[in-house]
Amino acid sequence: CGAMCSFCYAMVQEPQERSTVRVKEALNLLDDFKEVGVKGVSLISDGESTLSKAYVPFIQHADNNGLDVGNATNGWEWDEEKINEVLPHLTWVRFTCAAGTPEGYAKIMFNDKKHTHVFDRAMKNIKYAVDLKRKLNLKVTLGIQMVLMPEFKDEIIPFAKLATDLGVD
Repeated sequence: CGAMCSFCYAMVQEPQERSTVRVKEALNLLDDFKEVGVKGVSLISDGESTLSKAYVPFIQHADNNGLDVGNATNGWEWDEEKINEVLPHLTWVRFTCAAGTPEGYAKIMFNDKKHTHVFDRAMKNIKYAVDLKRKLNLKVTLGIQMVLMPEFKDEIIPFAKLATDLGVD
């Protein structure tokens, strides 16, 4: 993940050896899930699942196996092509926005005020997903999430307004 979120538990973990999820192994895992009766899977991590090469085929295969699929993402790399490929297969998506203003977002997710361009990119991608959901009449639930900490209190009302402005569920 390219963010440095002040609330992320990955920031306090010991460095771990980087590993890559192999597509074939991920799809085999889903087949095993189906066989044992798993009903759903959520892609939530201390990284950014949308960056994995297995991301799109995993979601599509999970849905084809009858599994509900949820995903938490910062939305930066969730571009139109990827959204088109996965949105019809997802049960829910929660975008970590962390704040309702570009400046608050940059401070919380980067510990500075210079990276507002990723806020703009994420908001564009979220809005595209909302519009596609409506256009295709998809059942997927789209939402934004904020980790609420006392030092973020000034972002609560702008965050709620952002959710309304974006049209998320």
